[in-house]
Amino acid sequence: MTTEKPHHLNGCKIVHTQKVVWGDMDSMNHVNNTKYFYYCETARIEFIRMLFPSFGGHPPSAMKTGLALAETSCRFKVPVTYPDTLLIGTIVSKIEENQFFVKHSIYSDKLGLIAAEAEARMVHFDFEKGQRLAFDDTLMAVLLEHQ
Repeated sequence: MTTEKPHHLNGCKIVHTQKVVWGDMDSMNHVNNTKYFYYCETARIEFIRMLFPSFGGHPPSAMKTGLALAETSCRFKVPVTYPDTLLIGTIVSKIEENQFFVKHSIYSDKLGLIAAEAEARMVHFDFEKGQRLAFDDTLMAVLLEHQ
């Protein structure tokens, strides 16, 4: 396994390590495409909890405001198979008044290359009022630091 961050992920300040398990594979003998969304979800939650500790670890019903996933996509470049270790680099790729985009680069340690790239749009949301909420200066500064 890679002992240091591969150059493919140099722009990423936060890298999540994800083991590929046997059950992640499908009848085509590679990791099922749906698993990449779970991998990215885990990396994204870890990323958000590091950036905004007050948003992580609470059930949504206990939160008045927070982040909501509005959209996600994934581009599959090469098939991944068991066993492997994936390194998922995450950065903020674009910031707007009340939303930001997270880019995931999914690096296969076994293959030595980026196996997939994913993106997610996260919206700052007021759950009580049911509407988007602009980022304050503090939240915006944290996002800009990880862009």
